[in-house]
Parts: sequence; C-alpha cells; structure tokens
Amino acid sequence: MSSATEGERPTQTSPAGVWLGRAWIAVVLIPVFFILAFVVGQVLYSLMGYLPENAGIPLWVDLVATIPTIAVFLVPCTAAVLYGRHANNLGARSGLIPLCIGALAGLGLLILSIVTIIGSHL
Repeated sequence: MSSATEGERPTQTSPAGVWLGRAWIAVVLIPVFFILAFVVGQVLYSLMGYLPENAGIPLWVDLVATIPTIAVFLVPCTAAVLYGRHANNLGARSGLIPLCIGALAGLGLLILSIVTIIGSHL
C-alpha cells in the first residue's frame, strides 16, 4: 500500500516496521512509567499513613503499595516485549532488541521489589 500524489515518491510502511516502531516507543516510555510508578508507590504509602523508608511497616501495607507500583511499571515493559515479538515474527529481527530491554527492565524491577519486601520483613 503506498500513498503518493503525482510527482512524489511512493512511501511504504511494512507491518514489521509498524510493530517495531511501537516497540521502541514502549522502550522510550519505560523511564516515564518508572517515575509514574514511583509516585504511585509514594502516594499509596502516604494514604495509608506510612513512609516507605521507615522500618516496621506491616506486610499488607507493603503489598498494597508495591503491587500497583509494579503493575504501572510493567505496562511499557510488557508492550515492548509483545510488540518486539510481533515485529520479530513478521521478519524484523531487530525486534529482539526492544523485547530484551523490556523483559530485563520488567524482571529487574520485579525481582528488586520482591527482594526488598522479603528483606524488610525478615
């Protein structure tokens, strides 16, 4: 499918290119969602009357504040993985790069959050 008027070069966008572009947009949004997730976590701790840096926070408070925080952060990570995989399946091998970045960022925060909660309650 091309879109061109008389005198212009036709331009085509491959389906793999569209998915690859979406994957890279998701990767670019990872730091934005990291900041947003941090704010969500701080607000949730504050609404429950705790400061996250204080000791002695009950486990349920940590879970109630951490689960939505992780969910917010995983949105662009999941999008990067899914879009990168889709681009890779359509023939764009470079889709593996945003796929790996999204997977590593998501797993990194997930593991860090789990270790922090376990460490603070032992």
